[in-house]
Amino acid sequence: MRVLVIGAEKLGAQVIGQLKKIPGVEIVVAERRDRPEAVLNGMIEKVDVVSHVTAMNFGDVLAQTEPDFVVVARTVQDWEKSDTPMGPEYVCGMERELTKFDVAVLPVDSRVLGPH
Repeated sequence: MRVLVIGAEKLGAQVIGQLKKIPGVEIVVAERRDRPEAVLNGMIEKVDVVSHVTAMNFGDVLAQTEPDFVVVARTVQDWEKSDTPMGPEYVCGMERELTKFDVAVLPVDSRVLGPH
């Protein structure tokens, strides 16, 4: 199974660590920076798609990576809207838009994995 993880900072690195426990899972990573936490701590060698993934370019990222499953592992800060009063609502709206594509999408919240 090929899993696209969107986000490779603190939350994304935790998700990648969990996915690595599953035999046969191929992990592909999309992140807006080429040297996120998951690269810096050696969890992954590189970011496969360096892009700020949004509903506007999600289809292109899917075509490029061809995943079977997508995990959105980004925080409000990663979406760059943490300074707005409606930041969490913006994130939920963005994640809802991504689920409309023809691939299974699972948004992960930092409250699920907890601080590491």
